[in-house]
Amino acid sequence: MNASLVRLQTYLEEERKNGNIFPQGAVLCTVSKDGLPRSRVVGTMFDGECRPKFHTSPISRKVEDIKHSCNASLTYSFQNSLRSVSIEGILSPLSKEELDTDWLIFNQNFRKHYLAFGEISGQVIKSLDKLRQKRDSLVCEAEMTRPDSFIGYKFSIINRVSFYTVKDGDFAESSSYEKGTLQNPWVEVLHVP
Repeated sequence: MNASLVRLQTYLEEERKNGNIFPQGAVLCTVSKDGLPRSRVVGTMFDGECRPKFHTSPISRKVEDIKHSCNASLTYSFQNSLRSVSIEGILSPLSKEELDTDWLIFNQNFRKHYLAFGEISGQVIKSLDKLRQKRDSLVCEAEMTRPDSFIGYKFSIINRVSFYTVKDGDFAESSSYEKGTLQNPWVEVLHVP
């Protein structure tokens, strides 16, 4: 397992213990087909190899961007510990099996809300009342079955992982893990902050 991803997992857990209730939130950056940079906050999970993944709706702008270019970056900002971690790599779609498993990891409330908004995510709406009505009219245990509108991606290839930590009374620490050789696949490099 990549040491940088283990370090990221450690940072996430430390941030959670320090009171951050959403440490898994990160800024996903993609590029539109017109070459425009786009970013948004996504909630992340990790696959069995500690690679970040996220979920979305097929009609979201990020899906259109990923169809154009599967290159992306993801940045975690850990405010409680004054750290950040950025990942650069290539996204690939999650399998049906991964999606089915992930769907049930989310709490019941989230799943019910997703059933109300997933098919129309990102569209203009005058009021949230329409979504509330749709959520409240769901049949019992509807949230137990993953809808087709729940899709996701993971960083199947990671090219670089960067760490930045602000130090009190000293220089900030900036380092990255970059691809190396077959014998040493990842090399940690220290950078001037």
